Amino acid sequence: MHTQIILRIIDALWFILPAYVANSTPVNVSKIQFLERYGKPIDFGRSWRGARILGDGKTWRGLFSGILAGTVVGFLQSEFQYRVILSLESIFRDQVIDLPRMSVGLGFMLSLGAIIGDMTGSFVKRRMNIDPGDPAPLLDQLDFVFGAFFFSWLLTGLLNLEHFFIIVLITPAIHLLGNFIAFVWKLKREPW
Repeated sequence: MHTQIILRIIDALWFILPAYVANSTPVNVSKIQFLERYGKPIDFGRSWRGARILGDGKTWRGLFSGILAGTVVGFLQSEFQYRVILSLESIFRDQVIDLPRMSVGLGFMLSLGAIIGDMTGSFVKRRMNIDPGDPAPLLDQLDFVFGAFFFSWLLTGLLNLEHFFIIVLITPAIHLLGNFIAFVWKLKREPW
């Protein structure tokens, strides 16, 4: 029983991994000197109805680096599945984990969806007069997940509800842990 639950969590994490990487990459590349010139806000500093559209934290550097990093992870996953899993299946037959098939296209759509979902969350926070960096529980942790699943659905026409619910349940804790680590490493100003 416990083994089945663990395998289902691994399955869901394998699927969402490009989105997790895409969502975490912008803060990780924010301190890289040679990328500094691409750190211009996506909203060009503009406001709408008296509030910034997205804020200074949503940059072109973050947009492109997040999508690129997540897509590369999708590529590496697809290569791993093709080269390693298929060869193990031929040796061990039914004893290999049956992970969801990943492709570069799916990795790209999960990454794009994660970044768009995160930007949508920032847009909503600005409309609610929540300052950049201030916490918005669950919105901060799940906006990118909803975007990733929506964009993957646009590509595949499929929505795995089991993956979705597992990810929605475990992502807040993973997200908070990742943000705390980024705070300790001085990549973020706040630990949330």
